[in-house]
Amino acid sequence: MKTDKLQQAGNSSVETESKKTKTTVPGPGSKRTVGNIKAADPVMSATDVNVYYGDKQAIRNISLEIGKNEVVAMIGPSGCGKSTFLRCFNRMNDTIEICRVEGDIRLDNEDIYGKDMDVVLLRARVGMVFQKPNPFPKSIYENVAYGPRIHGLTANRTELDEVVQTSLEKAGLWEEVKDRLDQPGTGLSGGQQQRLCIARAIAVSPDVILMDEPCSALDPIATARIEDLIDELRKNYAIAIVTHSMQQAARVSQRTAYFHMGELIEVGATEQVFTNPRTKLTEDYITGRFG
Repeated sequence: MKTDKLQQAGNSSVETESKKTKTTVPGPGSKRTVGNIKAADPVMSATDVNVYYGDKQAIRNISLEIGKNEVVAMIGPSGCGKSTFLRCFNRMNDTIEICRVEGDIRLDNEDIYGKDMDVVLLRARVGMVFQKPNPFPKSIYENVAYGPRIHGLTANRTELDEVVQTSLEKAGLWEEVKDRLDQPGTGLSGGQQQRLCIARAIAVSPDVILMDEPCSALDPIATARIEDLIDELRKNYAIAIVTHSMQQAARVSQRTAYFHMGELIEVGATEQVFTNPRTKLTEDYITGRFG
């Protein structure tokens, strides 16, 4: 398996690299990030982003791109700022009164914090899948149909039916629910609910899908289904995922970004980050010395 190979290579690399001097990163307030923050075909970009909760600064000078047809995994210890940064991409932090975001974040080169940006439309273009499945208290059908209906994306019931079916198929859920679309979405299992939420997100044809620890509440079988789905979805979407599981990051992502104490420490191809990290902080985290 890919994960096993990465782990074996990582162990070998750590033994070799432990004899060398790793790059250190300056303390809080630095703008130095080791690695390439650029994506091959960027859909969204963040430049020098700072986030504050009242007087407390949560993230410092973070720059990162999310590319088309790739999964970017954000890893790091609890409280390091990765979820806060992820929520900047669809302005979910706007819902927190004391939160202030500074810097430049663009979707297809359009400033998402600009005065002319419609936040409702932004969140349709940049979908979000949360840690805990949160289906609406509606039927399975209405959960998926909700977005296309309020955004006027379909002209009639036939088109809406097609969108619902296609979205559920893409989410790998159609065969399991096609005969009970009128039943409550909350009656599904945890893994099915999460796939329903993914179907709901892709029903409005987003450009980007954000996932904040989407498997943390799921069992191993449901987690495997979601990971397979993520790999399939990246063929059509740009995806950013926050995860506490380094094995999951290794399995699903093409690039990995390591966060520490509100800073982005290292970015690179996933295999490189896990087998030959450029910084001592990254190496210490992926080898389990802290975190």
